[in-house]
Amino acid sequence: MNNHRKRILIVEDHDSIRFLLGTLLSKSYEVVTKRDGLEGMAWLTKGNLPDLILLDMSMPRLSGGDFLKNIRQSGFFCDIPVIVVSGNDGEDDVKDCLRWGVNDYLTKPFNPISLKKRIETVLTEPEMFVLN
Repeated sequence: MNNHRKRILIVEDHDSIRFLLGTLLSKSYEVVTKRDGLEGMAWLTKGNLPDLILLDMSMPRLSGGDFLKNIRQSGFFCDIPVIVVSGNDGEDDVKDCLRWGVNDYLTKPFNPISLKKRIETVLTEPEMFVLN
């Protein structure tokens, strides 16, 4: 195993879910958490590049959808894999996220083991869409 731990940026406005995700993933990954899309964008624009972004869709100030559009239109951040973890499970929400180039879409509540497997899959094969 190489010494470089992959870095995951978690953008989630609910403190409890952000804490849960951070705790769940920090054993295997370097985890950075931000409260909303604006904090996430500010962190990225300081030159930080995560290996993966876990993104909530419904957030104040800058929604997950707007955050996603911003990074997909950016030359620097457009290739960062994104997994959406959202309370919205509507077909239109999923289609919008697919159109914006997400690598996977999980609905809350999520299975922690399934989430970890999907993260591993996206990190090892980012070009593969996991959505089923």
